[in-house]
Order: sequence, then structure tokens, then C-alpha cells
Amino acid sequence: MDHEQRAAIEAECARLPLLYAKYADNGDHAALADLFSADATYARPFDTPLCGRESIQAMFRDRKPILVRHIVTNVMVEVIDERHAKGTSYLTMLSNHASTQPPQEAGGLYVGDFEDEYVRTDEGWKFASRGGMVMLHIGGQLPRPRSAQDA
Repeated sequence: MDHEQRAAIEAECARLPLLYAKYADNGDHAALADLFSADATYARPFDTPLCGRESIQAMFRDRKPILVRHIVTNVMVEVIDERHAKGTSYLTMLSNHASTQPPQEAGGLYVGDFEDEYVRTDEGWKFASRGGMVMLHIGGQLPRPRSAQDA
């Protein structure tokens, strides 16, 4: 693989965490789920991992709407080969669960990171797995862990 191919893969994979934030913030659950491969795994902080694009979409679709903004930084992608890559990113999240109408006071500030595995599919680059962790928070409550029965 030459430098241009590697740079193109890095750029395509680095877009996925940014698009994830955009779609999550806008409540576009179908577009968010489409960022994942059909058999992807996804684990938000404190959650039981979800398996499959349909389960991922259902989790976002079925929760109560919230006002949220994600700020994604420090996106790093390491290309493994023409079909696989892995990466990390930092995430800062502010949210309000009382109303979806801006402006609102944030219920808390959460800072964490994601570890991602990417795969090239017939549909393009997708998350093969995504796992998040909260490292720091100010205010707000840490989410209640979901059990396997909730999933």
C-alpha cells in the first residue's frame, strides 16, 4: 500500500467519529446506525455491548430524545491493511435530558474516549466495533448501566 492509499483510508475512517457525533446530536438514528457494519459491536460507557446495526439503531431510536452536543477531538487512525484499521478519539459531551429545545443548561459535562475498529465493506468504511469510556465528569449523573435484559 502506498502513502496516498494509506492517507485516503485514514481520512475516510477519521470521518466516522465526526459523523457519529453529528448524527447523534441531530437525532438521525438511521444515519448513525449506517456508520456501523451489519455485524458491528457497540458499547457506550456503562452499557452492555450491542451486536448488529439494527440493535444499535434501536437503542438510539427508542431512548427518550435529549438535547446533546458531542465534541470530538484527538482522532487517530492506524491503518492495518486495505480492509482494516483501528483508531481512538476523545469525546466531550454536554446534554440536557429535560428538554430538547435550546438553549438549555447542561446537566453535566462528560469527557471520555472511544476505541474503534474499522472495516471496509461493500458500502465503504464502517465501524466494526466501537467502545466508549467516561474518564471525567462535572455535574450530572453517571448513566445507569444497562443490563442484558434492557438490550
